Amino acid sequence: MKIRLLMCAIPIICHIGAGAQTEISMKMEPPADTVYIGDQVTLKVRVKVPDDRIVFFPQFGDDKDKGIEILETSEVDTVERRRKEFSLLEKRYRMTSFEPGEFSIREFFVITLSASGIDTVYADSGVSLWVKPAELAQDFQPYDIRGIRTYPSRLWLWICLLAVGGALLAALAVYLAKKYKARKAREAVPFKKINPYEWAAGELAKLKAENISTARTKEYYSRLTDIVREYIELQTDISVMEKTSDEMLAILPTTAFNSPRLVENVRNLFFIADLVKFAKYSALLSECETSWLHAVTFVEESNQIINELKQSENDKDTNASGHSPV
Repeated sequence: MKIRLLMCAIPIICHIGAGAQTEISMKMEPPADTVYIGDQVTLKVRVKVPDDRIVFFPQFGDDKDKGIEILETSEVDTVERRRKEFSLLEKRYRMTSFEPGEFSIREFFVITLSASGIDTVYADSGVSLWVKPAELAQDFQPYDIRGIRTYPSRLWLWICLLAVGGALLAALAVYLAKKYKARKAREAVPFKKINPYEWAAGELAKLKAENISTARTKEYYSRLTDIVREYIELQTDISVMEKTSDEMLAILPTTAFNSPRLVENVRNLFFIADLVKFAKYSALLSECETSWLHAVTFVEESNQIINELKQSENDKDTNASGHSPV
């Protein structure tokens, strides 16, 4: 194995006498002269020199073509030092090999420097390393480190999700179909032949007679607000069934129902209704009766306003045609 020194600029002068005072020991760790391919070993080199000397360790060159690879080189450590006597220094080389065979490190040397000059000191003996390939039994059969993992099937989970999703879609389709049919049924009725006031008054009377305000409060307020909404649609031809309470209340002042008192009555009615339908509010019997009266007052007074507007329009048409009313 080739060793290369990175100190080419320093002239090498051998002093036999000084070299005799320097000792070099080489040791492999783990302590084995035979390793398998890929195993790592550490070559530990210790040098004992007089305390007044400086030691330069060699740097291994590129020995990959020789079969050994140097993986790491440590710094020089001072293991022991006695002032004016000697110093014990240590350096470690971690190496490996991926080729089988015998590799030797012989003629290992260090360079020492002192006031008297430069010395090259060789080790008394080298070290050998025998790298052998992995041995496999003749009946050895390769096997996976881990077995093949099987994961539980989740097909049943997807089936359940699809079934639930299908049921929800079917329920939504039925709900929308019923709502669409009810809408079409209302549109199919010739509104002009229906008196909005008579229809709303009849529905309010029917709701009052069923006496469900305390037993089924949510149903009571749902029907009560639906009557008011449909009445507004019949009177104004403005669709308010699909609008929120706030949207409907914002529309009222732009219609013939622009009386502040009428708008306030409807606002109070829908405020209690929203609490009952969406906030699980339990309305008192007195509140239910007050809400019903708000609806009746709205229908009565708004119908009166509509009739007055119609009468005013008829009078204008009569005056414009030059005929006096009878």
